[in-house]
Amino acid sequence: MANSWHLPRASSGKNWRERVLAPLCETAIRQILPCPTAPYSESLPAQAVRAWCKERGWRVKEDTAGNLVVRVPGKKGGRPSIAFEAHLDHPAMVVTSVKRDGAVAATFYGGHPGERMPGGKVHLWSPDGKESAKAIVEFAGKKNLKTGGLSLRLRLSSKRGIAPRKGWIGEWDLPLRLTKKKIRNVVCDDLAGVASILAGLDLAWRSGMEKPALAYFTRCEENGFVGCLQGIHLKSFPKEVPVVVLECSPKLPNAQPGDGPIARVGDRLSIYDPKLLQRIEDAGEELKRRVSGFLWQRKLMDGGACEATAYCSAGYASAGMALALTNYHNVPDDRKGGPAHEEVNRCDQENLVLWLATLCLGRKKGAVPPGPATRLEKLRKDRSPLL
Repeated sequence: MANSWHLPRASSGKNWRERVLAPLCETAIRQILPCPTAPYSESLPAQAVRAWCKERGWRVKEDTAGNLVVRVPGKKGGRPSIAFEAHLDHPAMVVTSVKRDGAVAATFYGGHPGERMPGGKVHLWSPDGKESAKAIVEFAGKKNLKTGGLSLRLRLSSKRGIAPRKGWIGEWDLPLRLTKKKIRNVVCDDLAGVASILAGLDLAWRSGMEKPALAYFTRCEENGFVGCLQGIHLKSFPKEVPVVVLECSPKLPNAQPGDGPIARVGDRLSIYDPKLLQRIEDAGEELKRRVSGFLWQRKLMDGGACEATAYCSAGYASAGMALALTNYHNVPDDRKGGPAHEEVNRCDQENLVLWLATLCLGRKKGAVPPGPATRLEKLRKDRSPLL
């Protein structure tokens, strides 16, 4: 079978994963995943994205909704061949007031059952990430259906030290832990997606991709796709460029961590663009054939919804890719105990980065896409004379 895709430089070589891919992925993970974030309060991961891009000379624009649009240059310029998207937030809380007796009021945005919150340990961060305090959730109210916010009352773990102030971010106290096989963090959904895009673009850029590529980093996905929807309304994302949305999606019985990153056929709301999905799958098949250790899955991940649905609904060619996630939104999969680290498989994440880079590098000139349309046309030519 002919090789149809440009692969990252030397990616089929001996020890390339250990020498190049794994260190690149770990660098991105350690730069992005420790950033405290919450819906409407994504400035710290946004700053980390800007720093990554500045180091490489990539152009970053911010729209009036606060979404970031990154353009990575190609050798030949012209219209970008593809765009990748991930959101900068995660279910978390924002401090609304602090009383003299030390009681802290906060609003939680995103999907985490309120009845599971009391007793949960919280790490509070100043908006610049330089100051912090610890607290415990004492009480969780009911969600405001209009705003999506849920009221919380916190108690500071210590009366000593720095007192939090209005606007501080509160996350479950679950710091980043990297093991040989797992990425464990309070936020994998979707900062692992952000890190994967940055690493994938870097790999393609250093491998001499010909056409430019785009990346969109959106705000407030966890409270109703708000940043993405506003970006579409503002025309921040060019409609002529196909967009692949990256997510960490809850694992399913037939979609498990360690079985490879996922070409996401759809979510619980919609099915995605079939031509773009075929392009993703074609690249995955060739990587599986040519690169040792590469695995991928094709699944309908209907455990949640994804911004690819928003793009498809607005007339974009859009599809999804995902990492199978353990402890989605910090709720333990076995529903036992308090908030838990989200987890994704490290090899899955590395393979996702390799897959993204290959999509940026594109097909070789003259290569015939091996998708269903090509196979069906061959069948027609071979067998229609028998009619």
